Amino acid sequence: MLAAALGLAGLLLIHKTIETAYDRVLDGSVKAIAERIAVEDGEISVDLPQVALGMLETRANDSVYYNVSYDQTLVTGYQDLPLADAAAIPVGTIKHLNLLYRGTEVRVAAMTQAAYGKSLPVLIEVAETTNGRATARRELLLALVALEIGIIATAAVLVWFAVRRGLSPLVDLGREIDARQFGTGANLQRLDLENIPLEAHPPVRAMNELFARLDAAIQVIRDFIADASHQMKTPLASLRVHLALLQRDSGHLPGNVENIAEIERSTKHLDRLVAQLIAMARAEQAAVAEPRIDAAFSDLVTNTSEAVGTMAPFAAAKNVELAFEPEVDRAPVNAEPSMLHDILTNLIDNAIRYNHDGGSVVVGVFAGNGRYGVKIADDGPGIAPEHRERVFDRFYRIPAANRPAGSGLGLSIVRTLLRQDAGTIELTEGIGGRGLTVTVSFAATNLHLQARQRM
Repeated sequence: MLAAALGLAGLLLIHKTIETAYDRVLDGSVKAIAERIAVEDGEISVDLPQVALGMLETRANDSVYYNVSYDQTLVTGYQDLPLADAAAIPVGTIKHLNLLYRGTEVRVAAMTQAAYGKSLPVLIEVAETTNGRATARRELLLALVALEIGIIATAAVLVWFAVRRGLSPLVDLGREIDARQFGTGANLQRLDLENIPLEAHPPVRAMNELFARLDAAIQVIRDFIADASHQMKTPLASLRVHLALLQRDSGHLPGNVENIAEIERSTKHLDRLVAQLIAMARAEQAAVAEPRIDAAFSDLVTNTSEAVGTMAPFAAAKNVELAFEPEVDRAPVNAEPSMLHDILTNLIDNAIRYNHDGGSVVVGVFAGNGRYGVKIADDGPGIAPEHRERVFDRFYRIPAANRPAGSGLGLSIVRTLLRQDAGTIELTEGIGGRGLTVTVSFAATNLHLQARQRM
């Protein structure tokens, strides 16, 4: 807006300056002619000086016209040049007019001059085309535009530097806040107000209070996990022992055999639910805790083989054939062994638990695109495409009749654990177009990738 105001003021100033400068030259020519008017033998004569019209010469080659008249009668000059109203011009003064003469716009300076022995004043007119004025105006306007552009560009650069410098403390503050997001490992200590502008102190204080509350909430989670590991598992272990004793003596209580079996099933379900709840809490705690200082390297083949071995008795009890078919001998990845164990046992457990009697589960390790992964394929009932995203929600279970007991936490735990090491999970069709294939993958370690590339 300031540049526009300056531009408008400059435009008006240029117009006024050009008109004033050219009109003064035109006025000088008129006055030079007026000084050479004389009356001889009652007749008006004019000794026209060359300088009177020569001063009007310009680079634009403007045309110059003049006349001298008395009482509407031409004395000398151009007869077709329109005459101004001499009565409307005070003697000795100059009036300026814009006229159209011979199809061209001209600027006219008209002056009346008293003549000795004559009752009426003599009218002197000098007209000049406006090419020179237009050229000078155009040159000055171009200079003004260039100046405006220079001012705006300079102001924009200065504003950019000023804003960047002024906001640099806030940018640094943003980096500090961003470094405190979950999984980055930055602690939740208070932000330092020393290098922060005063205007930003109120939101930073509020942010510090939020960090304090968040730190307290994380500590509550840690305390809950520590307490739950002992307080919840101990009574369940005691319950299982007493249930075993009760089953041993069930021969003396034939009427309670079914009740004892139901208690056993409920106890197993509760035991599994508690274990998965603790696993979920640990996974979520790891998501907000500080990351490992040194990257943990695990062999995906070894960990998968151990998980298959762990779940083999459960597969045998469910009459499900469990096979391990790795495509590579080694698959080092950046992942914690304990995390891999939890992920793989959860996935293999799901494949066995939800399979049919006499079904099969094939577990394989593969390599591709700089990643190593595990595929767990079964030929069970599978998961319809519309449910494949929902199954990662906590406690979500697919509506189905005669479904096995479960908590709906397995896949949710798996996804939470995978996020800690940039792992991915995908659900697709299973064996022979039936069942489900779960694929998890991790980035291969850099050293092993380089070795494979050299081979």
